[in-house]
Amino acid sequence: MSRLGTPPAPGQVHQRRTEGPHLFPKGHYYALVRRSRLGVRATDHPLLELHVLGPAEVLLPAPGAEPAGGAVVAVRQPLARALAVRLALARGKAVADDILIRDLWGDDDAARPTARLRVLASRLRGALGNHAPALQRTPAGFSLRAIPTDLVAAERALATVDAVRRTGDQARVFATAAAGLELWRGEPLSDLEGIPFVASEQQRLQSLQLELQLAWGEAGLVLGRQVDAELERLATAHPLHERLVGLSALALARAGRQAEALDRLRGLRHRLAEELGIDPAPETVAIEDDLRGLHLSTPRVPLPTAASNFVGRDHEQSMLLREIHRPVLITLLGGPGVGKTRLAREVAAQAVVQGRPVAWLDLAPLHASDNLVAALAAAVGAESNGDTVAHSAELLAGTLLVVDNAEHLVDEIAPLIDSLRFKAVDLSILVTSQRPLRLSDEQVHRLGPLPAAAATALFCDRSGASAGPAVETICTAVDRLPLGIELAAGMTRTLSVQQLADRIDHRLQLLIRGRRDPGIRHASLRAALDWSHELLEPSVRTALRRLSVFAGGCTLEAAEQVVAGDGIQVDEVAELLAVLVDRSLVTMDDDERFSLLETIREYGRGQLRAAGEESAVRGRHAAWCVGLAKFGEQYARLNQRFSLREPEVARRLRIEEPNLLAAVDWCLGEGNDPGRVSEIVAPLSWHWYYRGMMTQARGWLRSSLATLASGTPERAAALTALAVQTRFSGGYAEARDIGLECVAIYRALGDSRGLAVGLQGLTLTSLALQDEYAALNYAHEAETLGRSINFAAVRGGALNCAGLALRQLGYQREARQMFEEAYDVWSGSQDDQGMVIAGGNLSIADFQAGQVEAARRRQLHVLRIARSIGYTVGILDGLGVLASIEAASGRYELAVRLLTVAERHRADIGAPLFIPDELAAMATAWTAARSSLGPEADRIADSARHLPLNTLLTELLQDAAH
Repeated sequence: MSRLGTPPAPGQVHQRRTEGPHLFPKGHYYALVRRSRLGVRATDHPLLELHVLGPAEVLLPAPGAEPAGGAVVAVRQPLARALAVRLALARGKAVADDILIRDLWGDDDAARPTARLRVLASRLRGALGNHAPALQRTPAGFSLRAIPTDLVAAERALATVDAVRRTGDQARVFATAAAGLELWRGEPLSDLEGIPFVASEQQRLQSLQLELQLAWGEAGLVLGRQVDAELERLATAHPLHERLVGLSALALARAGRQAEALDRLRGLRHRLAEELGIDPAPETVAIEDDLRGLHLSTPRVPLPTAASNFVGRDHEQSMLLREIHRPVLITLLGGPGVGKTRLAREVAAQAVVQGRPVAWLDLAPLHASDNLVAALAAAVGAESNGDTVAHSAELLAGTLLVVDNAEHLVDEIAPLIDSLRFKAVDLSILVTSQRPLRLSDEQVHRLGPLPAAAATALFCDRSGASAGPAVETICTAVDRLPLGIELAAGMTRTLSVQQLADRIDHRLQLLIRGRRDPGIRHASLRAALDWSHELLEPSVRTALRRLSVFAGGCTLEAAEQVVAGDGIQVDEVAELLAVLVDRSLVTMDDDERFSLLETIREYGRGQLRAAGEESAVRGRHAAWCVGLAKFGEQYARLNQRFSLREPEVARRLRIEEPNLLAAVDWCLGEGNDPGRVSEIVAPLSWHWYYRGMMTQARGWLRSSLATLASGTPERAAALTALAVQTRFSGGYAEARDIGLECVAIYRALGDSRGLAVGLQGLTLTSLALQDEYAALNYAHEAETLGRSINFAAVRGGALNCAGLALRQLGYQREARQMFEEAYDVWSGSQDDQGMVIAGGNLSIADFQAGQVEAARRRQLHVLRIARSIGYTVGILDGLGVLASIEAASGRYELAVRLLTVAERHRADIGAPLFIPDELAAMATAWTAARSSLGPEADRIADSARHLPLNTLLTELLQDAAH
């Protein structure tokens, strides 16, 4: 006999109570927990804030924990404002009366009685209003509980700059100094000029500003930023400041204006002698000597210069500048548009600034038949007769040689570079290429897409736009490639940022016009990709375009199934992939998955269509996805469950999900093969539910079902999956009709396993329709059949559903027994998803029995399991139950946050809750929270509405752990 026994007849069961069963114990009262409010004592007063890096401002304290400045206090009398500033600069210490009198009125008025000072203090108190007690009178003098927050921040910035400068992190020095300089709102204390102490304070604050400007300028020069104009302005304003004038001279040299740089330093030398009677400092003399030597050894071929700021590769630039101080061979490796040439250009420019001779050899215009030795000689100014390589090596001693665009001449240039390395003294060589040279001691540095923040910064710098979602969309669409970002930013001359974001999916057609100076192959994304594509052998081109059907990458085994055919043998695929990786067009991650940047993938799809191969290759890709779906189904069947504990299987399906979706889109669209969709979607029904994608899966299966013959196993499988997705999308009546057809087909076919799954589905659907008696009948048959064929997943599900039905009918003790047995069945088969479901119901049972803490502990444990397996619906179920528990315990703010996040995510994925007593419990929690918190409940809900699910869950579980 089944563990369920015979379902009770209607006459044997109590009628449903009108008010419905309660999740909370009767007679439970909500306790109001008041939070202690941290504040100041009556005798204490919050700090005031003053701004002194501009016209003086007195501000009330900000509401946050950090001083940030609140409302401005109108202290209209300049002397009263000056008193506040003078006391704030003392940082809370008392200042004696005679010092204040001297600082405010000068020595001529020092004999005045202190009564005048007290009158001034009284006026300041009047202006401060409720914060007047911040001004205190002590035996040592007056003190003010105030902080000059902008000055403190500037001083902190300078201290950070000094500390970071020693680490060599020029990017952080530049950013920190820039942030510090933004604190200045104009001339410091410009509204208090004429008051005795102000002039000396202005000098001190201006010196602080100048130190930050110097740090900003020095770091900016190293990083290749556009600091020239500001250094020019500062050098003009401070013509005797040696560091400033030296920096401005270095900026001129970086721009190729060495003669002007030397003239500037000679002018400084003259002014120092005429006005101060001194010679330049040794550091200034060293700069002058370096520039004079550089002026005499400028290469015959000028270095390429940039027309804009260098943004986004600060770390790589700093690393390269450190490396090239010694003899070294470095190859910058990366695909088209990644910014290899621009980075090399900036490194070369900084090497020049640092006094290093630089030669530049661009291989882009050359062919294998060209004389590379002659091209090298032209670049370094060597004679082309005699031993040209030896003469070139002699001239290159101590030099940085940049060899740009080497990918198409790797075989030809590698021997020449190898020869130079052994003949030239102290030679550093920097190569840009899509392929390594494969020489001994070659350092290969791969460049990938920019980090997200750097990509946004580059776009904003080039376009003048502000960061935001539209900018992120644009940068993502061009794979955060510097070339794509530069070209996209150029489009903002004719399109708004939002208009560009709306059109950016057509990136290869849209981004066709760039600057003319980088060369024709950098004029558009397509031109850059054409250059790389033309360098490939025919079979490699074929492999590249066929790989473009994969979304999110692929394994070697997948590539062999899809790329091979029509001229390519299976055993050739691995070698072709290796070539593409070597050419920086395909990447391989630590999991040995091969992938294309989206820009390259779009280019490849265009080549696939042009070659007339799209239909055949897409068909092979869809067939591979069918095999993947069968693998997922077979694994679930082998393990007698619908969810997976073994992470490698669930992880593989999540990784391959973009491929599955791409195949479904193709079959429903251009591929015109909707019948195949059910072969991909139906076997992975548990996966779509697991991932919260029920609504999408429901649509796919509906489109496919029309092509499947009635009464067939294929139709029954599709109906089974469609019933699951429809039920969990809220279409309960439709799910029942689908389930009945499914069960009828499986009965006719004699398929016990399929029938057991279909019956279990009808059990859940009956619960959703609040037909508990039907649910008990279906559960009884499903559990009996599941036991006979040893199908743990169905047995656990049937027992759990029986428990839910009994709970709704008021049989709490019997319901708990069902949940405990369901948990044991699922635990025995290591079914984590099942343990989450049954564990959540046991948590509710604990709570109904008045075991509040036990219910909370159990539910938190269940949430940890759900998060570990990525079970979205289980997480949302758990948050709802926990919200009810927290509300009943008086933790209303947390309850509101949990309810808000759970409801929003349920709406997002289309997974409504349908268990009546759980819905009632959540409604009770909302009512209790609003009753206790009032309007604050809605404010908390609004602030939590966009909180990411994982953020809330992490916070919740971390708090519980403590």
